[in-house]
Amino acid sequence: MNKLRATLAILVTSLFSHAQIANGSIAPDFNLKDINGEWHHLHQYLAEGKTVFIEFFACHCPTCWNYHNTGILENLYQTYGPAGTDQIMVIMIEYDQWNGTNEFNGTAGWTQGNWITGSSIPKVNAENPDRVIFTNYNVNYYPIVYKICTDKTTEIMNISYSTAELFQNADTCPGALSLDENEKATDIFVDNANKKIILKNSKKLKSLNIIDITGKIIKRIEGNNNNSFDTSFLTNGIYLIQIEYTGENVVKKIFIQN
Repeated sequence: MNKLRATLAILVTSLFSHAQIANGSIAPDFNLKDINGEWHHLHQYLAEGKTVFIEFFACHCPTCWNYHNTGILENLYQTYGPAGTDQIMVIMIEYDQWNGTNEFNGTAGWTQGNWITGSSIPKVNAENPDRVIFTNYNVNYYPIVYKICTDKTTEIMNISYSTAELFQNADTCPGALSLDENEKATDIFVDNANKKIILKNSKKLKSLNIIDITGKIIKRIEGNNNNSFDTSFLTNGIYLIQIEYTGENVVKKIFIQN
């Protein structure tokens, strides 16, 4: 049986070039129960204004296991999911029809390890009749990650993307996930090469806040006459810069890549 399953896995992987619905396609709806008994209705999440990421994976898949251990999707879910800012939903859907509880727990069967410990992302063990989802999404290899925007359009995500890059991709969906920039946002320039924020406005600065995407103020700088500020202490990702000048406020979304 394992030999047969290995052969099938090789055949599935060989179909890589035919294994995706086109970017911009309307996402087929689904309503699936995860291994903890919770239901996940795609179009309901989208109606709530959430961007949804779906990972199709298999417990026996080494590439899936390596991707799982990067923590990229877990970090996305923890930061922007229901326990974080509640802007994004992440769902993992298992492909192998022979896998079950033992494979998810890594205790027996054809599996790469324990997929449960240390991972809070909802996981679906799709069996008939729910396996139609793999046909609907043309899943012929794994892992594959789809981003689904609130307008129901899909896009394949590269598994080399960092958590910050996935969020940045989500923020291109209709309805920005973070604060809108105002017309003065061009007064703020980010120089990632020299790890600086540069202000083009010569007005006297009252305060500058660097805010992470959860709304936490990472650093506050009170008024001074400087026009550049160090960013070397920031980790890669998306931040908001909130500046107060005399008589006006400026907000800009920035991406730090040190």
